[in-house]
Amino acid sequence: MIPLSALFGAAIALLTAYCLGALALRNRLAPPEIALALGAVIESLLVFVLLLCNAGYRPVFLVISVLAIAASWKFAPVRLPCKLTIPRAGLVILIPYAVWYFVNALAPEITPDGITYHLALPREYVRLAGFTGHLTFYDLVPQGMEMLYTVAYAFGRHAAAKLVEFAFFVSGLLLIFRLARRLGFTATASLVPAALYFCAPVIGLTGSSSYNDAAGVFFLLAALYLLLEERLFAAGLCAGFCYAIKMPGILVPVCAGSWMLARRRPRAASKIAIGAAIAIAPWMIRAFALTGNPLAPLANRVFPNPYFHIATETGLAEGLRSLGKVRPAQVPWELALGGGLAGVYGPLLLLLPLGLFALRRPEGRLLWLGATILALPWLVNSGARFLMQSVVLAGFALAMVLPRPAAWAAIALQAVICWPHVLDRLQPPWSFHPHEFPIAAALGIEPEPSYLRRHLEEYDVARMIQGATPPGSRTLALLNVAGAYLDREAAVFWQSAEADILTDSLRLVSLDASSPVFDWKAVWPAQDVRALRFLVPAALEGEWDICELHVFSGGDPVFGSAQWTFPGRPNRWEAPLAFDGNTATRWRTWEPVRAGMFFEADFSHAQRLTSATLVTHRPVPLEVWGRDAKDTWRLLTKTGNAVLRAPQDLRLDASRALRGAGYRYLLVPTGEGGNAPIGNAIVGREAEWGMERVGEAGRFYLFRVR
Repeated sequence: MIPLSALFGAAIALLTAYCLGALALRNRLAPPEIALALGAVIESLLVFVLLLCNAGYRPVFLVISVLAIAASWKFAPVRLPCKLTIPRAGLVILIPYAVWYFVNALAPEITPDGITYHLALPREYVRLAGFTGHLTFYDLVPQGMEMLYTVAYAFGRHAAAKLVEFAFFVSGLLLIFRLARRLGFTATASLVPAALYFCAPVIGLTGSSSYNDAAGVFFLLAALYLLLEERLFAAGLCAGFCYAIKMPGILVPVCAGSWMLARRRPRAASKIAIGAAIAIAPWMIRAFALTGNPLAPLANRVFPNPYFHIATETGLAEGLRSLGKVRPAQVPWELALGGGLAGVYGPLLLLLPLGLFALRRPEGRLLWLGATILALPWLVNSGARFLMQSVVLAGFALAMVLPRPAAWAAIALQAVICWPHVLDRLQPPWSFHPHEFPIAAALGIEPEPSYLRRHLEEYDVARMIQGATPPGSRTLALLNVAGAYLDREAAVFWQSAEADILTDSLRLVSLDASSPVFDWKAVWPAQDVRALRFLVPAALEGEWDICELHVFSGGDPVFGSAQWTFPGRPNRWEAPLAFDGNTATRWRTWEPVRAGMFFEADFSHAQRLTSATLVTHRPVPLEVWGRDAKDTWRLLTKTGNAVLRAPQDLRLDASRALRGAGYRYLLVPTGEGGNAPIGNAIVGREAEWGMERVGEAGRFYLFRVR
């Protein structure tokens, strides 16, 4: 039988949203999809406030749901504007896809982003009844849909949250038919964007999992419908919620407001802006309050902070925008059927250029302008998912110009080729689309652990961590972790500055032979100085680092003090790593060296100094400046001498850094690629690292740091 808890959890989240939307639309003519959209925005904001107050308990969610249902039943029945008409031929095509997607939505979550954060975050929120205290990449991204997932997960776990996304996916299909009617399309023409949307494998996968991209399309369509109906504040709410779902969604309210400004309607644009701000502001304010960066975890170059590194953001952006082995001329084919860009839309995508003939009509120009602007995020993330909103709008433009016989041929071709069994013959088994019909897992006939072990090696890793570590423990993970199936804190190596630093130490120590260390020494006539500054006079390729800084008065070392401060640039927050007595840790620029960068130590009172030694992996030309008692900076020397250090065994020092940061466990991969060389260096030599093996799952190992 279908797991009732999953249906109940999804029903609680969706009914609450619908009823809140009905109250907002009280006695106004509106489709139920619009009530669902507006109510979802309100519910998401309510859950946000509850989690801020550490009040995100199941009984609280249930009370809010009951009150919303009762209030809407009594005060705000939604009046439908018209009957929704879907061509019978369309139902023949769309219903089999809906069944396939529904069964996939009922099965346990196995998608990469779903297990690492879309459902990992709601699991933590339900466990803690509030936001976590972590400041990692995924903890700071906007989580509008994850708020709704949290309500569903509280009652029905993973499948309930997936069913919420599935409901918005199907509601998006219904809005396509409503918009087609609103634009004056024939029944056949309305099936063109519907088939492009609902049969597209990449959209189908997101709509039947906890990926939130299909919801992003739904709220775009809701905003467009409300714009056409001149309900501007409500349109702004839905448009702004696109940002709350995914940061590139900021372009939706920008498009809506710009359209009104282009029509010389500033008051209308202001109504849209106010609505959008209500949906957007909570996430920007939270990010700013926690990090000083309203756009965290991105834009760290504009808003420097101690929680995220510029180098990590840059590396992530370079990887996401890369086309890999796909040449630019191959992009249309790869997006249609090739699969080289993490998803396909089907053959109908190749016909979209014909939609340019719709530019002759005002509606066509509006649709293509929106499609063009909403395609911009794809330039920084080449995954096919980042074109979903753009493709759907372009599909409407295509429907305006495609003749009836060609339209039917295109719809049939899309429906046949995109069917999973057919697509499996055209693409490799790892391609990004729903591959199977997991009816046994969906109905609970196949136990969840069995299904997950068949699909996810990460599941056994999560179970290993769960069984081998005590509650409240912290694990540094040198690989992505299935947090959706784990009740322990596992900091992933790239998701925060702290994890970056510790992984950097492990990498340097395990690859010591390829990373020589130097003593860079500068000497000057004895001076009384209150601060030392090591200034880079010219830009250089690559980074600069300091493992340790030693200052001397004659032949005597000057030891650090708690009163010392480090107002350098950049990355001043990590300057104490150069004074922690641990050569395995280091201060780094975490970005290419620019002229004017400097490392500074302020001693709070005058010290008589004669020399300084920097322990570094890269000696760079430096100027050494000193600040005297009158706060005047004077050049002490422009020269320094670098001497190669004898190799040191710093493995215990790297483990000491882990313990000092509060991590008692380390999860590593072995084999090839990524951080596997670190794991290869530890496995079999645990004692030399001050560790002991406590778990093993295939090629993954868990160590306790002694």
